Amino acid sequence: MEGLSQDERQSIATLYQTRLERGDDPVATVGWGSKESQWLRFEELFRGLDPRGKRILDVGSGLGDLIYWLEERVGSNFDYLGVDITPAFVSAARERHPGTWREFRHADILSEELHQRFDIVVMSGALNVRIDDNMSHCEAMLARMYELCDEAVSANFLSTYVDYQVEKNFHYAPETLFGVAKRLSPRVCLNHDYPLYEFTLQIKRPRKAT
Repeated sequence: MEGLSQDERQSIATLYQTRLERGDDPVATVGWGSKESQWLRFEELFRGLDPRGKRILDVGSGLGDLIYWLEERVGSNFDYLGVDITPAFVSAARERHPGTWREFRHADILSEELHQRFDIVVMSGALNVRIDDNMSHCEAMLARMYELCDEAVSANFLSTYVDYQVEKNFHYAPETLFGVAKRLSPRVCLNHDYPLYEFTLQIKRPRKAT
């Protein structure tokens, strides 16, 4: 699978660690403009999905803010593992979210075995930073996330349908990722109708015939 190079991994980790050490607002530290937009992304990730009683894997978990959203929706009725390639984020998230059913690991899902399966695998904004080959890395990540899920993968991406793009970010063509997802599963949902310049892609396991 097409993983990050050592230089890319270090560059991304340094970017986020610098923000954390600078003492930025937690939402800004992980790259979002406001809590409102961050929580809207969480709403879209779980559109049509029920997290109650589920095993959830959060890829690129940052400071674990998804836990706050989940707790507001379903209390403590879920199991959670967050993985991130930035060690400082993992340490900070563990301090913010103690608890036996909330776990954080410093890990890259493409290079490390998790030895677990999950109902829902989510990823919010983790692939927006421009690297040498974003598309190959994205395809590998979606394939690996789908391997790990029993119910659905849900991830968001910056869209090419925007007024302008910032050089440090990578924007994805929704129709291209729809095709990538359809090669993994016949059940794909792409939502591009919420008021952010991005889209959410859900890849669902086929339903068993009854």
